[in-house]
Amino acid sequence: MNRPTGNTIRAAAVMLAVAALVAGGAGGARGDALRLRSLAGVSLALEDRDSGINPFDFGRNPSWLLRDFYHPYIRFVANFEEISGGLRRENDPNLINDLFVGFTGTKRLGERQAVRGYIDYQRLYNRDVFRSLEPDPYNDPFYLRDQTTGDFEYFGPRTSVDWSLRLREGLYIGAGFDYEINTGLKQIYTRPEIVHNYFRGALGLAWEPAGGWILGAAYRPVRLQNRTRFALPDEGYDNVIQGYAGDHIYEVRTFSSYEIMEVLLGHEGMLQAFFMRDGLSAGLVARVGMSENEVKYNPTRQFEKGYWREDLLDLRLRARYAPRGRPFSFGVSGGATRNNGWGIRPEFPDVLLYDNPYLMYTAGAGAAWRIMPLDVTLIGEYVFKRYDIEVSDFGANLLRRGEVVTNIGRLAVEKRILNVYSFRAGFEYVDYPVDRWLKLPQNIDTSRITGGVGYYLGGWEVDLHLAYGKSVREGMEEQRRELAAVVWFTRIVP
Repeated sequence: MNRPTGNTIRAAAVMLAVAALVAGGAGGARGDALRLRSLAGVSLALEDRDSGINPFDFGRNPSWLLRDFYHPYIRFVANFEEISGGLRRENDPNLINDLFVGFTGTKRLGERQAVRGYIDYQRLYNRDVFRSLEPDPYNDPFYLRDQTTGDFEYFGPRTSVDWSLRLREGLYIGAGFDYEINTGLKQIYTRPEIVHNYFRGALGLAWEPAGGWILGAAYRPVRLQNRTRFALPDEGYDNVIQGYAGDHIYEVRTFSSYEIMEVLLGHEGMLQAFFMRDGLSAGLVARVGMSENEVKYNPTRQFEKGYWREDLLDLRLRARYAPRGRPFSFGVSGGATRNNGWGIRPEFPDVLLYDNPYLMYTAGAGAAWRIMPLDVTLIGEYVFKRYDIEVSDFGANLLRRGEVVTNIGRLAVEKRILNVYSFRAGFEYVDYPVDRWLKLPQNIDTSRITGGVGYYLGGWEVDLHLAYGKSVREGMEEQRRELAAVVWFTRIVP
């Protein structure tokens, strides 16, 4: 096989840098799997171009993008989601309104390269946020509060790029990144301005030896930064905030202007193994990761107020059997996740403040059956999850334990007409969702109804997805509702 020339490598580097900004080479995770979403999220048994068991679809190893390539396209995406209601954690907004529009697509750069990118612009509105002053007050035990309930509004772009190159037959490398930046402002006193910056890179390798095997590896560095700035508010009062270390230890700070910085640095390594032959696809993905989150106060001479670390080990298995010429397919999944988090206050480095070991086991099975004369596909799947969580807040002398079982059931149906129109509907039921901090109200049941319509003709694809969900708590009137609407306009590039 020919080796890549210097011109080829330079062209690939240039394309990687600009692909997220041009319509001919955009694409990313937020623009995928709309068909599956309209079918209640089924993914185990149903064959779909976004749910393949391969290094890219199952692990997002960018090196396999070239092999996962179907056709070049340009797609416009518009997305609206809203979640509202009183059934929530204390610091969650009463209403979340998420709206974004963007472009996505894929493009081949000759016979040996492919690129995929995505870019959108998001407006996120969080209404009635109770005292919290952070975009995510649950990412660690160190958080900020004031004494008011107010609204936050965030604006900013997001983009992602994946690029793949075949070095020789059966050997592929790839690279990619995700980047987002937005600015949020609380509409009432204390009026903090929050600048959120997130970057995640990816380097991947895939090797396809003989016998239907595929081996892959990837490395991902992550950097997240949240900068919160306080200025003298319009009311003329000094700002008064509480900086929490756990649920009960806090200090009150009063100032006219101030800055607080939260910086997370992380690394993740991934190994993959796949086997594909005679209608059987099976994959195993193992991830190991570590992240460190530091919270620093003061705009000039910063001093550290909080340190949080997480160590991740994650194993996932997925397999699907779809015999050729048969109208049915079966899928199974399994996995285990261990994520141990712990935190200290740097002024007391020898005293453990917070400990949060988290263990999750999961197993699932699904089946899809296509009724050929009617061109109707019926899909069903069940997923079991067991959580063993322990939260020790030593500063507050609090201990919470949870041994929680979550059952997820999904049913869906798809009707096609002349391979031009498709009509989709689905139902999902989740028994007892849980968060790793054990702060979500208990005995919650969530049900979701989904639907979608597709039109495919003349190089154009138009897809619409709608969803309505409701969460209720046993014996309580509080509820949580969600609405979603997504539309795609896709042009297949000849």
